[in-house]
This record gives sequence, C-alpha cells and structure tokens, in this order.
Amino acid sequence: MKERREYRCTRNALYTHDCTGRDDIRERQGYYVWASSEEEAWEEMAKRHPNETVDGFTTQEWEGFNVIIREIKPSEQP
Repeated sequence: MKERREYRCTRNALYTHDCTGRDDIRERQGYYVWASSEEEAWEEMAKRHPNETVDGFTTQEWEGFNVIIREIKPSEQP
C-alpha cells in the first residue's frame, strides 16, 4: 500500500462571489486532502466539485505542521 500524504488543492475555476481569491488562486486558502498521489488528490477534488473538472484543480504536496493554541487572558489591574 502506498503511503498517504497531505496535499493542498485549490479550485481553478473563478469564484462567482466578490473576495480576494476571486481572480487570483494564490489568495485562496485551498483544501487539504490526504491521498496516495497528486492524481488521487485531484480525483477527490473532482468528487467534491464535479462541475469544475473542466477548469481543473491545482494540487501540491503539503508539509503540515503542528499548531499550539493557547488562551491568553488580560492581566488583572489592581
């Protein structure tokens, strides 16, 4: 069995709503898909967005990282 990796995938079709990623796919957050290859990641995007397969999807291998979230409360003033 081939090792699964994380891929960042973006939709190539132009967005219909007004936003920063509408005309520039570099501004899009993308989708993070676990797959055995770029082709498999593309196929997963095609399942999620079947009406956009003509424009296609951009896939790239992604090296995820751990994020630590801490709550910081304001200090009490005397």
